[in-house]
Amino acid sequence: MIKKSVSLLLTLLILVSCFSGCGKNPSVKVNGAKVDGEIAAYFKDSAKEGEDANSLIARYVAVNSEFSNHSLTVPKSSRSVLSDDVNNIWHIWGGYYEKLGISKETIYKIQLSKLYETLLLEEYCGENGTSPVSENDIKEYFRKNFASVRFVTGYLFEVTENGTKEMTEDQKNRLQKSFGTAAEEVNGGTGIEEAVKLLDSAEIHNTVVNSKGNDNFPDGFWDEVQKIEMNKAGVIQLGSYVFLVQKVNGEEGEFECYSQYRSDCLYQMKGEEFEKTVSLWAEQYKIN
Repeated sequence: MIKKSVSLLLTLLILVSCFSGCGKNPSVKVNGAKVDGEIAAYFKDSAKEGEDANSLIARYVAVNSEFSNHSLTVPKSSRSVLSDDVNNIWHIWGGYYEKLGISKETIYKIQLSKLYETLLLEEYCGENGTSPVSENDIKEYFRKNFASVRFVTGYLFEVTENGTKEMTEDQKNRLQKSFGTAAEEVNGGTGIEEAVKLLDSAEIHNTVVNSKGNDNFPDGFWDEVQKIEMNKAGVIQLGSYVFLVQKVNGEEGEFECYSQYRSDCLYQMKGEEFEKTVSLWAEQYKIN
């Protein structure tokens, strides 16, 4: 227990440079080590109803400390993505954070810590980890819960000066028929780019849908996508919308997305279990 406490203290001292800073927000101490006031301000602002900001700060310190203890490194490719993500966050929310006295550098630290957590999860579920998961199992989960699709949206209503107006039954039937014909063309070997010429002003979108919910689509969209065979197209009508959907291979080729969603799969598989481990880490750190 004494060795563990000494190890924690040394880690905290090493990481002080990552946590400490100056600014209008008062710093806090975790196990006696100072944590930047901007970090504290971020978690106090982001804490949801019922959440304890101090617990979130302790969790942040715990993740960073464990990452250092496990001697892990961040891949260069991940740092590049991280930088782009932070730039996007700052572009949208920068003004808001500046009013709170939170800098872009601090947002980078917060996002970097989230990346640390993903890499710790990878280690936790790795071949020599506490709860190993095989690559085949992750891919199988991906196949069952994620789908890469190309789709075109049609609307069973018209936009007027006074809002929207429902189409007549005849108009709906014509639109649905044109979508059905386009799907038949794709399934007959015609490329979707050529097939959608049958639809007026059709714009093809590429996306990934998953079983955990898709905010950009009506309820039931995932269930209907599941009925479509790989590399085939189908027509999905839900509410006032009709979709031409082609399911494409997400594991390889032009529309490969498995590598992008692999961590999401792993978290959905082992996240709850891993969170308990992170909570145990965080319990060792106290705000004082």
